[in-house]
Amino acid sequence: MAVNLDRFAQGLPDPQDAEVMAYCEGCGREIYEGEDVYVVDGVILHAEWDCLYQYIDPEFMTVEEALGLEAKK
Repeated sequence: MAVNLDRFAQGLPDPQDAEVMAYCEGCGREIYEGEDVYVVDGVILHAEWDCLYQYIDPEFMTVEEALGLEAKK
């Protein structure tokens, strides 16, 4: 039985030929065809924690501060 490897004749696609589909709102870099992304309220981000974190830019505070309540002493 002969093994046919024709499917490998072309090799893997060149990543440099990938089409730029969008720009990440978190880091500003290009998002290429086939990449995984987060979509937050219609905003496209790389599927990476750093990009999500940069986009939301959280303000750290206590729950009391967030609710506008004074902290009990």
